[in-house]
Amino acid sequence: MDRQGSVRPMKLRQSFLLFMVPAMFAVIAQYVLWPYFVRIGLSEENAYNTAALLVFIGLLLATIVALRLEGWPLRWSVVRERLRLRPLRSKEWKWTLLFLFLYVLLGYVLNILAQLVYQRLGFWPPDADVPLTNVPFLLVVLVFNVVGEELWWRGYILPRQELEHGKYAWVVNGLLWPFFHLFKWWAVPFLLLKHWMIPFIAQRTKNTAPALIIHFVSNGMSVVLSIVLLLAK
Repeated sequence: MDRQGSVRPMKLRQSFLLFMVPAMFAVIAQYVLWPYFVRIGLSEENAYNTAALLVFIGLLLATIVALRLEGWPLRWSVVRERLRLRPLRSKEWKWTLLFLFLYVLLGYVLNILAQLVYQRLGFWPPDADVPLTNVPFLLVVLVFNVVGEELWWRGYILPRQELEHGKYAWVVNGLLWPFFHLFKWWAVPFLLLKHWMIPFIAQRTKNTAPALIIHFVSNGMSVVLSIVLLLAK
């Protein structure tokens, strides 16, 4: 295989920077771009999804730029190997399905816990009332969401963190990832309790595919719920 690039260890300060810069962009998208798109005539839902989509496209573009800076040619065979996008073997499927079940279950439990905490505090998340009716747009956002995040966090960053932090790279990745969600700061404490799982399985299998599957199914459940609610009306 034609390989021209190199994977270098990622210092902790670099990890912090590469998580926090997208986090700040996401904050701007939530609190500046979303209201701006509403002001220029988009519906609240489409404005919200457009702002989010820009963030995820930004992550995808960042991955491409980072690969070029490392010297990798943008050929699928090379990119696939660098980002560890490999078919799942039987054992990897077992790990993936196990962690998918645990991730979804823990997410459900934490969602109930979060609602109880918010209710006790008299707090209502600002984006909780955003309607989810534009299913085609939701599907587009879902794809860019999962692909953009996983190729950046697990495909590009995690292998570099492994060279620096060894077997504990998933801990660093899992602790920093929730803070990408500072745009919904109220959820960060709960995300800290479950966001270690995806980097753990990605590092254990040395494969980004399990992360893509778990993330896609978990986030896709909200789209499925939206479709069910629309059909029930």
